[in-house]
Amino acid sequence: MKKIILFLMIFVLIGSVYASDFSKVTVNGVEFDIPSQYSNGDLQNSKYVYKDYRTFAVLCVDDYIVSNYGGNYNIAELKQDSMVGDRPVKLLTMYNTYIDKNVSYLYFPVKNSVYCICFQGNAINGDISHIVESAPESNMSSDTFYGLLNEVLKEHENRKYLDTLSDNDNYNYVSQKNQHQDNSNNRLLTWYLLSHRR
Repeated sequence: MKKIILFLMIFVLIGSVYASDFSKVTVNGVEFDIPSQYSNGDLQNSKYVYKDYRTFAVLCVDDYIVSNYGGNYNIAELKQDSMVGDRPVKLLTMYNTYIDKNVSYLYFPVKNSVYCICFQGNAINGDISHIVESAPESNMSSDTFYGLLNEVLKEHENRKYLDTLSDNDNYNYVSQKNQHQDNSNNRLLTWYLLSHRR
């Protein structure tokens, strides 16, 4: 009996230590467990940033998914599809000369949105996995999520092409401002999700 009580006390102690290693943060209405070392960051509606984007951040990228994912994809040195638990993820990693370290961007679906965790390093460690797993389930299948990212990348390339046209005097009517409005990102996300339901 003493062994059972001792075992239960150790289990509770380990559980309370583990629980204290994470803090709760709500980004765009979604609650995440983040490592306590990244607590005390700046929280806005669609992003949580600790120090800066090169250190640690959790972002809901729905409103700017084309520029965010497309831009990071084009400069990433490592691009990897993977799974964290049952959830599909896309890891983009690049070397940042300013801080002399690798910085990674992990994209993953939550409900009907796409989130991104920015962190130093080039691997999905236990803390990063825990953040992803602490999020509510996604309504997107793996095929839908990766298909959405492919459509986003195509749209990013189209915008780059339109930007080159706007630099040409013969095509001054093409406005960069009109090509990059936030609501066009939302329309792309909505269209893709509605047309590619499970």
